[in-house]
Amino acid sequence: MIRRGLLLIAATGSFCVHALAADIGVTYPAGSIATRTQAQEALAAARAAEAQAETAQRDSLQRCAGVFLQNQCTQEARRKFDAQKREIRRVEVEARDVQRRIDAEQRATRRRESEAEKAGGAPPSGQETKDRAATQAEKDKAAAASREQYQKRQKAHEAEQAQRKQQEAAEVGERATNVKAYQEKQREAAAYAKRKEEERIANAKRREDRRIERERKQKQLEDQAKQ
Repeated sequence: MIRRGLLLIAATGSFCVHALAADIGVTYPAGSIATRTQAQEALAAARAAEAQAETAQRDSLQRCAGVFLQNQCTQEARRKFDAQKREIRRVEVEARDVQRRIDAEQRATRRRESEAEKAGGAPPSGQETKDRAATQAEKDKAAAASREQYQKRQKAHEAEQAQRKQQEAAEVGERATNVKAYQEKQREAAAYAKRKEEERIANAKRREDRRIERERKQKQLEDQAKQ
């Protein structure tokens, strides 16, 4: 299964670079790079992921400039970008470490073979070759197990992040609803105050009109009495 997976990766290198750019940490968890081919593919994927992350960062900052909670949006975009950069750097460091280790092992093997030839000894036996193959198979098995464990942790982390974002969105919606309700109450209070003031003015005018009418009638009666 591991060998078929590695052959598939080698046959679809271009596709893998684009796929790895989306989430390089899932494809190359810690300890998953074991061969020179994997190291080369990981470095290519890291370059693609870095370019994609920088483009996504610029797009996110432009989008944040037009949203309601601009600072929160910008901080979240920067946290995501920094996390991506850390994963990219981790993959690059691990890939280069693997390359250096393999180079050192090959130099040591060539040196042992050269020394054996000079001493009149035989080249490495079939058993030694089998032992090295078995050691490499164990490394590949351990790398696959590490990848599987990392992917499980990553899925759990993504689920937690999705739940947190959902909660934040709900809180934002609740705050917006509260603000809208408060503004509506303010408008209702202002409209009520306006109605009460209009009623007060109308009542005062009616009282004044009645007073004037009483005075007019009183004067009319007094004038009639004088006649």
